[in-house]
Formats: sequence, structure tokens, C-alpha cells
Amino acid sequence: MAAIRPAGAESDPHYIELVGKVIQVLETLRDEPRGITLRDLSERTGQIKSSVHRIVSSLKRHGYAEQEISGGPYRLGLQAVTLARGAVDGISLLRVSKPMLRELADRFNESVYLAVVDGPRAIFVDVQESRRDLMLVGPLGAEVHFNATAAGKVIAAFSAPEAAGEILRRLQLKQLTERTLTDPAAVEREWSKVRRAGYARNDEETIVGAIFLAAPVFDATNTVCGSVSIGVPKARYQPALGESIAVALKETAERLSRALDAAGYHHARRR
Repeated sequence: MAAIRPAGAESDPHYIELVGKVIQVLETLRDEPRGITLRDLSERTGQIKSSVHRIVSSLKRHGYAEQEISGGPYRLGLQAVTLARGAVDGISLLRVSKPMLRELADRFNESVYLAVVDGPRAIFVDVQESRRDLMLVGPLGAEVHFNATAAGKVIAAFSAPEAAGEILRRLQLKQLTERTLTDPAAVEREWSKVRRAGYARNDEETIVGAIFLAAPVFDATNTVCGSVSIGVPKARYQPALGESIAVALKETAERLSRALDAAGYHHARRR
């Protein structure tokens, strides 16, 4: 069944009626993979026939609907498949990474995070939390800081040179703690250091009393698409522990990258 007007739309000044009508048509086409006539589309959506005809004609022009013969039934077009693939790709990365993140979290009993590239930014999309009473809270939905978070540093460091340059140009160098890097030249030097080491470190640069380490994740085109990181309260952190975590992080990130390569995963939200 196609979606009716969502609850609360009447009182939402930003709701666009036409967009809602287009979504009704698309969802009706989705529910009828064998095709549906213009008359039935009109009846199912509750929209007048001429309005539905203009919508499906526009969708046809953009490849989101197709009609084999004039006057015949309409069905979803191939462009709808490619549109859906973007969301599926993101979900696949989460699905493939989750057991690896959990394994890493159990090994060190510390919280492990997944950040993914989303156009010009990167976002924390998953966390496997420590089972300790004292643990770092998962920043789900938060954007990385390319000059401060380990996740952000490692993504920037392993981005293509032109992409890294664009990150630096757009970067808002906020002073999050007294240890945050706010000089562009210092940030570039840090990224170079990260590339040489193969992982990044955030030593109280975003949260006082917390240390994070991160390693890069690559898709099937060998383009950085995210990072895996671990957070440790400074009270529990020791240099030997940091070295062990760095090795394990790189191994896990490499294993995840190999799995994505084997699956032919192309990250849809690359910068």
C-alpha cells in the first residue's frame, strides 16, 4: 500500500505536497513489480488521473519509471534500483563490520567505533560498547573532526591528495581541548605521520581523559570509506596496551577491507 499523507504534515510549514504525491506514486509502483495501469495508479493513490500522468511521465524521463508500450502498465525503472543501492551499500558495510567490531571490543573490553565517509564529512554510525562500568560513551551520529578525532585523522590521511586538500580547505579548526591541533600546517604534518604509521591517535584532543586510536577501511576500489577506532579512558591506558591495540586495529581494518573487496563493495557516499 502506498503511503498516505504522513501524520503532522498539515501543521508542518516545510512539507511539500507535490513531493508527497510523487512518493505515493513511487511506493505504489514498488508494490506492483508486474506493472500497474495509469487508471489503477490514480485509484490507488487517490490522485486525479492527469496529475498521476504528469508524475509518471517525469519519472520516465529520469529513468525512475518505465513503460514498455504506449498505454501499457508502468513499473519502477532501473534508476530506482541504483538509488536504492546507495542505501544498501551503507547497510552492507554495517553488516559486514559488526562482528569484527564486536570481536575487537571483546578482545580489549573497550568500546569500538565505525565511522563512514558521507560526502564531504564522515559520521560515526556504529559502536560496540565495552562491558566495563567505566567506559566511553558511543558518539553515534556525530561527525568526526579531521584535525582531532583519530577516526577523522586517519580518513583524511588516507584520502586521495586532492580530497585531503579539500578537507583542509573546508576544515573548521575548533579548539576542543588544549591539545587540539588548530594550525593547518600542524594538521598536515599529523596526517603525514598517520600515513607513515598506518593508524591515528587522539590523545585527549577531543575529550579530556580519553585516548582513541583508529585505522582506515577501504572499499573495492581501494578508496578510503571509513575507519575503525577504539576508545580507552586515560586511567586504563598504557603504552604497551596502545601498541597492542594499534596492531589489532590495523589487522581488523585490513580484514574488513579485504571482505569489502571480495564483495565488490563500492562506497556510495565517497567524497
